[in-house]
Amino acid sequence: MNRKVLERLSYHVVYDESIVEAIEFASGNGFSGIQVAVESPHLSFENLSLADRAEIRRRGEELGIRVVIHGPDDVASLLEPSSQIRKGILVYYADLFTFAGDIGAILTTIHIGHPAVYPTDTVPEMRFSEADIRYYRKALETNLQSIIELARGRGYICIENYLLEDFVLQVLARYLTESKLGLCWDITKTHNRDGSINESLQHYMKENLSAVRQVHLHDLDSKGRSHRVVGTGIIDFGYYLELLRDIDVLDYCIEVRPREKAVESLENLKMMSWGDTNVP
Repeated sequence: MNRKVLERLSYHVVYDESIVEAIEFASGNGFSGIQVAVESPHLSFENLSLADRAEIRRRGEELGIRVVIHGPDDVASLLEPSSQIRKGILVYYADLFTFAGDIGAILTTIHIGHPAVYPTDTVPEMRFSEADIRYYRKALETNLQSIIELARGRGYICIENYLLEDFVLQVLARYLTESKLGLCWDITKTHNRDGSINESLQHYMKENLSAVRQVHLHDLDSKGRSHRVVGTGIIDFGYYLELLRDIDVLDYCIEVRPREKAVESLENLKMMSWGDTNVP
């Protein structure tokens, strides 16, 4: 295993008692960071005082554990076309980025969200109307510009490759070129449930490799279930990690829950023969 990956390896904090307790678990189990799932209420900034935040930062610095944040899923969609709903979403992001600054988080990864889809009489799910694309595009451009301003000086914003429509990729491209946003490459989400590769999405990620600042690691089994222990499924991690060898990735997060399974994934990663050496 390449040592750079090991030195920047975090796990996804979801079921831990607290962020401080997660920092201590990471320190004692070979991780160099944690990714906090702020959609879990007991880990949300809304339930953490200024004293709590100061303690998170102090303990992380004391133990040398980096903290990154994973924002909520569709409830804070950047494709929301309603100006009234967007006001609430942007208030949320303002508070989230303040929290990131308070605890010294180096990056915040978010999902863009996705347009509304509907079951119909003729097909199980009907995609959004082509007439709506211009509204979603305008909302995305407005919201991206807003959160970039809100996050200024509070670490990177990374957009995860989760349910990204073609028009979304087109909008993101400009911000990536201008280095205003980074990408989070969830390797398994470049694959379909049957294990085949989403070629257009993989091509996009390769074309924008220099913008990748976070990588999510979890496996995909033969039944199409993701977030399995790394090394127990069908994903060729060596291929992707070798692609990223010279990229300034700030965090490699093992998104395998619960944390004991993340530890198993860490041990499996150490034994993978790619990069410079296996790590004992």
